[in-house]
Amino acid sequence: MKKTQIILKYFFYSFLFLFYNCISSAQDFQLQTGDLLFQLGKIEGINQAIAEVTSGESHISYTHVGVVLIENDTVFVIEARPPEVCKTLLDSFLVRSEYFEDKPIVAVGRLKHEYREIIPQAIIRAKKLLGKPYDYIFYPDNDAYYCSELVTLSFLDSENSPIFELVNMNFRDAEGNLPIFWIEHFEKYNANIPENCKGSNPGDLSKSNKIEIVYRYF
Repeated sequence: MKKTQIILKYFFYSFLFLFYNCISSAQDFQLQTGDLLFQLGKIEGINQAIAEVTSGESHISYTHVGVVLIENDTVFVIEARPPEVCKTLLDSFLVRSEYFEDKPIVAVGRLKHEYREIIPQAIIRAKKLLGKPYDYIFYPDNDAYYCSELVTLSFLDSENSPIFELVNMNFRDAEGNLPIFWIEHFEKYNANIPENCKGSNPGDLSKSNKIEIVYRYF
């Protein structure tokens, strides 16, 4: 029931959003290296826990984000997912999504023109992290990386500062309660919950004023 409520809630707002936003059609849209793919993953386990405590553009609680890389006309996604940072074929990425009417719930964010010059260096940084372990406890500076952390540490300005603003991390639901999932998750890793520590999440990145949502697969 909770899974259904999550999907219906976000699609209600998404349909309203589409009435006043013009998104490229499937026929003429092409991904570009450096695009960000915001994904609502299968609503279960950690994805459900993330969806319940975050919210993205159009009120869709994206649970994952990756960076597009096009090499030799093949589209890959550089992403941090268990067990490590990896390079995934686009189709393999999309099929892991939650679906609505047989379409993957994935939106494409593209850096606004004034920020696109940083993309080549961002890709170099992201590729250097390939093979690094996934960060199960969402801590900074531990040489492990969660999905949105990979993005924020790759897309830096000329002063090597993240262009995406970090936020206070939240692990509480809409009622202010700490879900049992997170309590048990951090106990498993013998770690404190980094509540209110600076970090990032796919939902907040999808609302950044540094990007535009240029396409939706759904």
